[in-house]
Amino acid sequence: MKALIAPIPRLAAVLGLLALLPAATAQDEKPAPAIELGAPFADSAILQQGQDVPVWGWSEPGTEVTVEFAGQKKSAKAGEDGKWMVQLDPLEVNAEPAEMTISEKGGKSVTLKDILVGEVWMASGQSNMQWILGKSAGRELAKELSQMEQKDQPLIREFKVTNYYAHLHPIEHAEGEWGKDYSQFSAIAFAFAHKLYGELKVPIGILNCSFSQTAIEAWTPRIGYQGSKSEYNQAIEAKLLETDPSTPEHQAAWDAFYQQVMEVVDHNQKVADEDENQFLDLPKNLPGNMRGNRDATWLYNARLHPVVPYAIKGCIWNQGYANMGGGITYYTNLHAMIRGWRLAWDRPELPVYFHQFYSPGNEVNKGPNHPDIGTTAEMRLGTWLARDIPHTGMASQIDIQGAIHYGHKIVPGQRLALHALKNQYGKDVVTDGPMFRKYEVKGDEVVVSFYNAEGGLVVADTAYNAIGRHEDSTGFADPKVIENGADQVTLFYVAGEDRVWHPAKVRIEGEKAIVSSDAVKEPRGVTYGTGGVGFQPSIYNEALLPLTPFIVYEEKLVTNDSWPDKPIKIAGVELDPSSVGLVYDYRKFPVLSTQFRDNCVLQAGQPVTIWGAAARMYYPHAEGKKVIHFSFNGIEKEIPLTDEMIVWKVTVPAMEASAEPKTIKASLSIDGEVVHERVAENVVVGDVWYVAGTRDLKMKKEAAVDGPIRIMARMAKGVKNKHERPYSVATSTTPKNRFASYWGEPESQDAFAAKLAAAIHEKTGKPVGIIYMDDMGNELKHWMDVPSLANAPSLKEDYEDIAAITPGTPFYKQNAERYVDAWKSYWDDYITEMIVTKAVPDAAPWGSYPEFSGSVETDATWVYNCLIASFRRTQVKGIVFMTEESMVKGDGADFAGELSALANGWKRLFKGEKDPHFIYSIPSKELAPKISRPEGIEGSSAAYEVDAWPNFDRKKVDRKQWDELDKKGIESVEGLIDTVIETAY
Repeated sequence: MKALIAPIPRLAAVLGLLALLPAATAQDEKPAPAIELGAPFADSAILQQGQDVPVWGWSEPGTEVTVEFAGQKKSAKAGEDGKWMVQLDPLEVNAEPAEMTISEKGGKSVTLKDILVGEVWMASGQSNMQWILGKSAGRELAKELSQMEQKDQPLIREFKVTNYYAHLHPIEHAEGEWGKDYSQFSAIAFAFAHKLYGELKVPIGILNCSFSQTAIEAWTPRIGYQGSKSEYNQAIEAKLLETDPSTPEHQAAWDAFYQQVMEVVDHNQKVADEDENQFLDLPKNLPGNMRGNRDATWLYNARLHPVVPYAIKGCIWNQGYANMGGGITYYTNLHAMIRGWRLAWDRPELPVYFHQFYSPGNEVNKGPNHPDIGTTAEMRLGTWLARDIPHTGMASQIDIQGAIHYGHKIVPGQRLALHALKNQYGKDVVTDGPMFRKYEVKGDEVVVSFYNAEGGLVVADTAYNAIGRHEDSTGFADPKVIENGADQVTLFYVAGEDRVWHPAKVRIEGEKAIVSSDAVKEPRGVTYGTGGVGFQPSIYNEALLPLTPFIVYEEKLVTNDSWPDKPIKIAGVELDPSSVGLVYDYRKFPVLSTQFRDNCVLQAGQPVTIWGAAARMYYPHAEGKKVIHFSFNGIEKEIPLTDEMIVWKVTVPAMEASAEPKTIKASLSIDGEVVHERVAENVVVGDVWYVAGTRDLKMKKEAAVDGPIRIMARMAKGVKNKHERPYSVATSTTPKNRFASYWGEPESQDAFAAKLAAAIHEKTGKPVGIIYMDDMGNELKHWMDVPSLANAPSLKEDYEDIAAITPGTPFYKQNAERYVDAWKSYWDDYITEMIVTKAVPDAAPWGSYPEFSGSVETDATWVYNCLIASFRRTQVKGIVFMTEESMVKGDGADFAGELSALANGWKRLFKGEKDPHFIYSIPSKELAPKISRPEGIEGSSAAYEVDAWPNFDRKKVDRKQWDELDKKGIESVEGLIDTVIETAY
């Protein structure tokens, strides 16, 4: 984002212009319609029957506007902000296409075509609500409905805002369209609408206001939080005040933020040449709801607010993945969101029906049976409790199973429709499955009674009809009754005085379940399905709606806060200590950096530095005394960590080459409790080389060689990143992740590294370790750190660009001042205009805001950040660098200066007590006419001239040349091996 904020007039100017200009400025570059209408008013719209129908838009202030539809003619005048609104009287159902005309007195007019009247519902949520029918089971329903309809006149239609997704404050000016292609509809919303249509036989409109990876807070309007008695809601409202430029809370929070930024920048500038451990992080947590453009209110503001107050019958809601970590707060969140929607529509009794979260997982009949009071189970509990909101209802999905985007969308959508059919349309249907009412202990049995169990309980499952189970599977997840199937239900548990939960058997007696376990003679509690149900045999009522999970003990609902045992005790299940507490919280903590893993090779003949992360770099920043405990080769050390530290380091004395295995241990303790430990075994001492190789090298790995030869190769798919990865080549720092780099025997793709190691071992007899980081198609600047860029005259622009975020450079503080000014402009200009005009000043689809690195455009250093950063401080015998065609720009005139800067930078990064050798390939003048050998490389270096690139662009040469060029390329890099031996040994 080079231009962080476009020039925008100050507040006074904005207010002055409002009386002269229409407020709609969001899409100036697009042809403007004759009259700007509210987003939902477009061709093919469906209007709500039986209610007043607001129609709105914008014209010049004072203009009289008339709306004509269905024999009605209503007029209104545009206000000072240009907005006008008329109210059509209640309309009758109409499935025949009609026209609506909107005209300005003596001026423009627009006619909307193909307008129907029926029932309209708003559908909102995250990706499972957004997920389209074309990617889900249920296409048969669409085919069936299409056959009943007139050609090109679908009676179910779906509206979406098309040009905006998320913004910090509510907007009204937006564009939208009504779709007719069922395959592109929300699968859940279509199933809901299809069920309504089947009963009502009237057009059904869906306002689809959903989007992926969005939390419930993102869909809640600010007014939903205001005046709440919930501390959770009050905390969010406090954040919203900090992003409202009109409040004193905003001024105080952002003044403090600006001051903190400059204090950190001044500190980092002072210590830039002293010790990296003294760097401070810039404040990462911005004041207010600024964790990203999916934070509280953002999606409501841009995706939903532009449709308010379109006449609707009610709302449906499906969401959960983004809130799985929030637990019981989902209760509070539902209250805030529904209250906010009702206030926005000015409909205190607006019906809202929501889903209870489904059962993630793909394996049929292998759902988790164990009782659970974790955050997902508590989110389900919060959803169930939120039924205390008047005019709402919950549809359980506990028997629906699948991945993040489960395919079984039809039954969940139909279950939501049951609530609407009963409550809004007076149909005689059952809406709820069984729900816990009470239990009674009789001897060693627990007799459980339920609400909504009229007609008796049955056992059924949905597995038989799961997607792909058999040829004629519909994937609808309709439950199928299992006669006398109680003995197949494994979802009940009971607990006695010791609070240990034991698997229980169940028998059904009419409307009650009798639960018992041979291991619990005096039961005190009973639970069902809190860990998920999915496709397993489970309990339903006669209407085949599933039993809602519950957990009670001594006649009280069990919650994570109320239950004394953390984690919950389950008979026969041994606790994995790494799955709970601080050990779990710190599981990703890189207490050792990349190369300190099993089978690693340390450099012989000079002191070796071993290092890892200091705690403040990684969450969750637990309070207490933090200490690193280090052990290696008879050396034991404790390193206290301060809040200012970034890296801990231990330098061990020089060691002779030896294949005798050693062990490195490093652990982090907090107040004496070890929260994370990593052990590197079978460590040997020999010669270590860092090799920057090429991925498309067609060498063949020869037979395995004798001796301790070990290669650490790149497994990570991504090799470029704008941010430094200081302790891992892979994005993740979780131990044993499959994209991390590990020491091991050479693989076929490591043929060059293996041959180099074999040649060195044959010459020296020492263990050899090759850190082989390969990629192709990069420029030299991508492999360099920022100080190296500064030493290459041809890369001056890249250096000055990225130096803006690098302490110690003359551009760092200038950038900080620019960053603060950009924020002030953001609030004074951009956001102020958005608030006043209720439009997006620059028409950006997603809300954005200033970033400290926002002015940086270069991708220089991006390969360094991934493939070198976590190895700096490594002592190596030498470095081998393969030059590729992409690294030689044009005729090669800049190569010498750039490679010299790179080589000296790498020598600095890898330097120990001894200067590392730098061996590189250089193209001949036939490949680069103005190439010259670098003269500025400090210390030991050697070049090997090649007349063919180690790889080549196969699209640029004849296929007949491939083998010849491959052979030349391999010969060129084999010459590097000889040069290494000649130079270093």
